[in-house]
Amino acid sequence: MNIASNRYGNDAFISYAKGFLKPFKGKGELVRLRDELEEAARAARQEAIDTASQENGSLLKSTGLWLTPWGKSGVPTRTLQWRDNRQRRMGLWLLEAFLSRDDISEAVRQSVIDLEVERCVFNAKAATINGSLKRISKALTDIQHAVSFQR
Repeated sequence: MNIASNRYGNDAFISYAKGFLKPFKGKGELVRLRDELEEAARAARQEAIDTASQENGSLLKSTGLWLTPWGKSGVPTRTLQWRDNRQRRMGLWLLEAFLSRDDISEAVRQSVIDLEVERCVFNAKAATINGSLKRISKALTDIQHAVSFQR
């Protein structure tokens, strides 16, 4: 848990919380928050790629597990998903099957569990970014529609 706390600690979420906790006074603040979230989405996309590359090349290299940034096209931030190393199957069940094996050292088991905690925290961050961007985009579209009735 310490790895996840250090890597994805409160600093990453403070900027989002500031925007969500203050009332919006107009379209400009929504646009500003959208721009901040789009920047956070770009950083999170790269973070997902970097995390997957690092872990796949080190800890997961001999496990048969693989982390893959995954999501529908057009999604601002992709989540990290478990896959087999041949990229044919995907799902949490792969992790569960790996962790239920008796031939895994306790150190490797704990490292993989720590990585799963990091993955869950990252995916929550990605979901927050994606959901917020979707809702803000909808609100800006609604505002534009309302303004179109002005004379």
